[in-house]
Amino acid sequence: MLLRCLLLLLASSAYAKPQLTWLQTDWPPHQIVSGPFQGQGTFDLLQQQIMAALPQFTHDTRLVSLARLEQIFQQSETGSCVLGALYSEERAQSRLFSVPMAVGPAVAVGYITGKLTTHPAMQPEGADIRMLALDKTIRGAFQPNRLYPDVIAALLLHPDNNLSSHAFTSEINAAGLLAGNRVDYVVEYPERMQYYNQLLPEAAALEHRAIVGANVASVSYITCSTDEVGQAAITAVNKLLPKLWQQAAYVQAMQRWLDDSARRRLSTDLQQLQQQALMQLKPGPDDAVDPGH
Repeated sequence: MLLRCLLLLLASSAYAKPQLTWLQTDWPPHQIVSGPFQGQGTFDLLQQQIMAALPQFTHDTRLVSLARLEQIFQQSETGSCVLGALYSEERAQSRLFSVPMAVGPAVAVGYITGKLTTHPAMQPEGADIRMLALDKTIRGAFQPNRLYPDVIAALLLHPDNNLSSHAFTSEINAAGLLAGNRVDYVVEYPERMQYYNQLLPEAAALEHRAIVGANVASVSYITCSTDEVGQAAITAVNKLLPKLWQQAAYVQAMQRWLDDSARRRLSTDLQQLQQQALMQLKPGPDDAVDPGH
């Protein structure tokens, strides 16, 4: 009897599904963990579809801060994955990247309508972020613990920049900072500003201006830990995502928080990534997308 129990235990262990822990952050409108739009973030909706299509794993979610999320990968915790990560060579040293998961607008300069329209930094091709950030007569704000394009990241290290660090939440509302005249501009994604604006008692009139040198569509990926479970997850995800890119429900979820203007600006990038994903579905040698491109 003991031997039989032992054999049954070993058999059940052999067939046990590996567990994936999906790391989430309070990062609306990509991930919304509280309030009237809880669970309706862009990545929340995409994650629901992705998890449902990966029944070979058991799925758990864990809420962490942005700073803690980076630490988890540095400490090589097993079976950990996150949606919506931006690629960098530094990050690729401590985690595995999937093929593209989603695409969204680039980070931009947000401000109250008309307030900075005539500022010298506002050029026809977009905002000169250096001129804007080094103007001591105005104040800006940004979200820390985030990967920024080089043109912005360099300015954040400049001792004379006018940008203050704020961990934006519903309490520290990025649109509210503008409406309350606490800052003159915010370096943020347009869809995040739209979300925060909806939380205000009275929505502010906002404008967004692309940033020269950073006006590139933001392609995001799924990243997983480098252990055996993480490797299995990335392999499964890379087979799944090209199929999801062809499904209307997945693309609609990807654009949940985009206004018509942002949808138009993204249309070319979206079509290119859909076509790229379609090519991966065709029979042939493995031609997985390099996340660096």
